[in-house]
Amino acid sequence: MKLRILFHEQACGWLQIDNERMQFQYDGSYVDAQQAPISVTMPLRKEAWPDAKTFPFFENLLPEGQVRHLLAEALQTADNNFERLLLETGGDVAGAISILPAEQSTHAATEPVPLPPALSELELGQCLKQIETRPFLPQQTQGMRLSLAGAQNKLPVVLDAQGGVHLPGQHASTHIIKPPNARFADLVENEYLCMRAAARAGLQVPAVQLRNFVTGSGEQHDCYVITRYDREERDGYTRRLHQEDMCQILGLPSARKYVQDGGPGFRELFEVLRQHTRPAAVQQQELIHRILFNLLIGNQDAHGKNFALLHRHTSIVLTPAYDLVSTLVYPELSREFAMPIGRARTVEELDAEALKAFQEMAGVNLKRQAGRLQQFLTRALHALEDEAAAVREEVWPGSEATLQEIVRRASHHTELLKRWLD
Repeated sequence: MKLRILFHEQACGWLQIDNERMQFQYDGSYVDAQQAPISVTMPLRKEAWPDAKTFPFFENLLPEGQVRHLLAEALQTADNNFERLLLETGGDVAGAISILPAEQSTHAATEPVPLPPALSELELGQCLKQIETRPFLPQQTQGMRLSLAGAQNKLPVVLDAQGGVHLPGQHASTHIIKPPNARFADLVENEYLCMRAAARAGLQVPAVQLRNFVTGSGEQHDCYVITRYDREERDGYTRRLHQEDMCQILGLPSARKYVQDGGPGFRELFEVLRQHTRPAAVQQQELIHRILFNLLIGNQDAHGKNFALLHRHTSIVLTPAYDLVSTLVYPELSREFAMPIGRARTVEELDAEALKAFQEMAGVNLKRQAGRLQQFLTRALHALEDEAAAVREEVWPGSEATLQEIVRRASHHTELLKRWLD
């Protein structure tokens, strides 16, 4: 089966899928015009790119794990029927890619397509309830074709200027909504706090907010809303910005996002920054701060798909941080780093050998930066404490214990990290 690939709304090539093997080939005219490549791993050329390059890029656009299984189940197909999954869900993936049937016209509509009506709090609640067991499908949303990579349930939406929430229909979504998680209490409040604290500490993060919704039984809850950093409003039009996560860049399928499964570690992350970003030193410093912040809040799940590059006009930079969550407050989750530092797999195990290993991976002398990094840790802890107090006033009662536990662990980690850097 052949699928038409659009990049920034422009036809750029074809994806051929046969027996789970993929090839991507640019249009000759696209190559002749010296347009932008869809991936740093697949520069412009007229020959087809083989499965080893093509499969990781496109497979990583799909949801993962149980969410992919539910999607396949809803489509009455197999989890590894990639052509069907990409065809049915490829209209609003991460970055500037769109995936269309081979026969579909690639010409832009002459008249703007109106957004579907704004959702009420009850209608939003019904949508969020539905995605727990059945991902959104085209026929349910008036032509919406979407996919959001990741292992969590997510609802792509458009927020209008008045704050109304719309299903995207045929539009590019501008925001992502995450509903409460039945398995992990207060996950919405957890991520909301950590993202707000990261912004206050000086990290680059998208804008986040909480929205109220009503369940069918009349209960009120908060959901987590994050602005899509790979979308840009310009002249009343939502423009797609391109991104690639580290698994795509390193040619790894999503199943290998963890180091223990052969996925990327910090060494590979820093090497990608050195190869593809300019000035690399600025991006490396942002990554170091981001890693320290994850260690401080107890985010043990910072894997390869939680780091990505954003193609902005003529530059490539780290995307804003996302999926910042304190996982250590949930006893059933792993206590070990997704990316070990030397032999250290917890903050308590960080020692001189781990510091040396981290310096080698980062390619910088952290001893020379110790004072500035310790100041960052202090600033990050104060940001977390201040934001926790503010968030407690904003959320529904019941999450106070989780927020307090996040701050308590962060305070302990801050002292350990400062001693580690000293």
